[in-house]
Amino acid sequence: MNATKATSHSAGDAALGFYYQAFYALRTLLDHSHDDATVCVETLDDVVLRSSGQTLLTQLKHSLSADPAAVTLASRPLWRTLKAWIDVLPRLVLSATKFQLVTVAPLGEEPVLQALLDHEADRTELREALAKEAQRVVDEHGAALASGNPKPPHLDRVKACEAFLALPESTQTELLKRTSIMSGESCIVDLEVDIARRLTLFPDEYRSPLAQRLIAWWDLQVIHTLCNMREHSIARIEVQREIAHLAGEIEREELLPEFETLLPPPDHEADSMLVAQIALVGGDDLDIEVATREQWRACEQRHAWIENRLDMATRLAQYDTILREAWSDLHRRMARGCTSDDDDNKCRKGLDILRWSHDEAYKQVRPLAPNWNAPYYVRGSYQTLAMSLTVGWHPEFKKLLDKD
Repeated sequence: MNATKATSHSAGDAALGFYYQAFYALRTLLDHSHDDATVCVETLDDVVLRSSGQTLLTQLKHSLSADPAAVTLASRPLWRTLKAWIDVLPRLVLSATKFQLVTVAPLGEEPVLQALLDHEADRTELREALAKEAQRVVDEHGAALASGNPKPPHLDRVKACEAFLALPESTQTELLKRTSIMSGESCIVDLEVDIARRLTLFPDEYRSPLAQRLIAWWDLQVIHTLCNMREHSIARIEVQREIAHLAGEIEREELLPEFETLLPPPDHEADSMLVAQIALVGGDDLDIEVATREQWRACEQRHAWIENRLDMATRLAQYDTILREAWSDLHRRMARGCTSDDDDNKCRKGLDILRWSHDEAYKQVRPLAPNWNAPYYVRGSYQTLAMSLTVGWHPEFKKLLDKD
C-alpha cells in the first residue's frame, strides 16, 4: 500500500513538473520584448529561449511543498542542473549562451551563492567553493568504494561533481559567469494568475478567461512539438496572434443588455398575430402588454446586434433553434395530454405555456452568451416566433390561426 502511494505521488510530481515547464515557457515568451523570440520545451533543457542570436537554457525545479529545502552548495538540484548543462556544452556556443536555474525553493545563506542573483557579480569564489565541494564528494565516494562499502555516499551527486571537475578551470569560470538563479518562484498553482497579470493590454475582466484559453491553446502546441506534429520552436509572434484571436472571441461573446430598461415608443402597436395567439388561450390585457414590450425589446436588440456584428446573425439563428426545441418539448407533451379535453381546459393549459415563456423559459434555456442574464431576449424572442406561428400556446394554434 505504501509503495503504491509513493509511486502515485512520484508520477503526480513528474506530471506537475512537466506542466510547470510548459506554463513557464509561455510566461517566458510573454515577458520577452523581442518579436523574434522562440521557446522550446524538453530539448537542450527544460525550457530553451532563443532571441537576437542568444540562447537561454532554463532548468526548472518545482515543488508543491510549503517549505522546500533551500538551494545550497551541496544541493542535489544544483548539481543535477550543472550536470545537465555540462552534458550539452559540446552542442552550444558558450559565448552566445546563458544558463538559468529557476526554483520555487529559497536560496541558501552561503555568501558565495549570492553571486548567482547578480549577473554582474564576480564568480571566482563561487567556482572555488563548487570545486572544493565537488572534490570532497568525489573523494568521499571513492574512499567508500575502495573500502568495499556497497552503498557509498553521494550517489546522487558524484557524476555531476566528476563532470564539473573534468572541465578546464577556464570553462568552469565561463559557465558560472553565464549562470544565474531565480529562487522563490511561483509554483504551478500560481502560474495561471501570473500569466493573466501579464495581459495588461486587456480589461481586467478579460484577463482570467483569456489566460485560461491561452493556456489551453498553448498546451496543445507543446504536445504537438513533442509529437513532432509541428516545429519544436514556438514563436512569440504566434502567441501574440493567438491572444488577439482569443480576445476577439471573448469580445464577441460579451453581450450587453442595451434594451433592458427601454420601453416601446408611444405609437408602437402590438402585432396582430401576437395578440391573436394570446387571445386564443384567454390571456388578459397584462399578458398582451408584457408580451408586446418584451417582443419590442428583443426585436430591437436583435437588429442592433446584427447591424453591428457580422457573427450575430448565425448565432441568433442557432439560438432560435434552441428556443424552439425547449418550447416544442413542453408544448407537444401538453398537446398530447389534452386531446380529449374541452376548449376551456385547452385554453387554460395553453395559457400556462404562454406564461412559462415569460416566467420560466429564460431560467431553463441556456443563456445566449456566458455573461448574458437579461430575461427579455428569451421572452421577446418567443413572442416573435409566435408572430410567425413557429411556436404557439394553444394545443391547436396552427390549425386555428394559420389561414393559409
